[in-house]
Amino acid sequence: MDVESRPRLSIFPFFALLQTCLACLLALSPRRPGRIAGSVVLATLVAAAYCCTTGEAPRDYSIGNLIMIQVFTAYLLLWLVNPVHEYRHEHDYTAATKLPFVRRVWWLLCIINNPRGVGWSYEVAHLPTRPSSPKWTFVVHKLLSALRWYLFLDLAQTYNQSPLRSIYDSAGGPQAYLMRPISIIARFSSLVGLLALENSLAAATSVALGITTPREWPDIYGHWSDAYTVRRFWGRTYHQLLRRLTASCGKACCRALGLRPGTRASSYTQLYVGFAVSGFLHCGGDLMVSPYLFGTSFPFFMSQAVAITFEDAIIGIVRRSGVKIPLNLAHFAGYAWAITWLCISAPLYVNWSLLISLTVPSVTTAFVGSVATVMKSLGLVH
Repeated sequence: MDVESRPRLSIFPFFALLQTCLACLLALSPRRPGRIAGSVVLATLVAAAYCCTTGEAPRDYSIGNLIMIQVFTAYLLLWLVNPVHEYRHEHDYTAATKLPFVRRVWWLLCIINNPRGVGWSYEVAHLPTRPSSPKWTFVVHKLLSALRWYLFLDLAQTYNQSPLRSIYDSAGGPQAYLMRPISIIARFSSLVGLLALENSLAAATSVALGITTPREWPDIYGHWSDAYTVRRFWGRTYHQLLRRLTASCGKACCRALGLRPGTRASSYTQLYVGFAVSGFLHCGGDLMVSPYLFGTSFPFFMSQAVAITFEDAIIGIVRRSGVKIPLNLAHFAGYAWAITWLCISAPLYVNWSLLISLTVPSVTTAFVGSVATVMKSLGLVH
């Protein structure tokens, strides 16, 4: 079914309904039959959403990813943990079971929308340092951060749309390989930059209005200087927003297989399951763009697990050999390897988009389009 023939998805009402239904279900703490019935209702809502479109293929991909994230979040909270009994926030003064129903639903909505668990008992590992700066210092810092990300996005997308990129992409020889990292960074900047831009603006607004405190807004990414291996790039720098889902599913698989924590079998099971989960999340974007593209994002993420396995083997060989490598040289070699691998593997994720000629809108167009979509969903415009 093509984009034009599918009904339009009302984004804001859909996510509000899906999350409210999930929060109400969790607040009731139903037994197994109730959870099964609730899961069927949620699955029906999700299936209906995947039959719709936002009207633009790039936005379909993003919304499809978000819907699949909600699916895995529902699975985690309904079947792998019992948040009402197991989760606590650092500011909780009473057990969730003793809260009025409406308050409990709001408490659960906060859990659903806090994938990193900042301030919660399920806070993910390797979270960036929580800010301790004064309120207005933090607000100014986040606004400056948003400006930097905006300029980065605008520069990258200017390069994406310039004749210079076409010349280098079509050219052969050494110059094509030298420019490939820049082209890949520019292509991925839309996702990386928009997430950081939105996070910075949300943090500045929330803290300025007194809704939250600076401590609740650690950086959305870890330090880029830590990404001197492929494992550290994904585990400590970039993959922050998906860590709750990937880690929880990986640990659940290890428990099901009877693998002891800390063993090599447990570690690599979590590694491959984690990237499989990440791959399936992005397959949600494939599915919403077109059913024929479902699964095309998956090989890229599984290839990262394979690369990390190879990387661990090399590091292990070097350590066992007793060769002493200066730290600066080791880090330089690590950065070179990580960048090279990402350049090699990126086409697995990027090239599929060329099948439908996906184009990334400018920052301003994307922002205005998102606002317009929300306003239409609320019935404010037609």
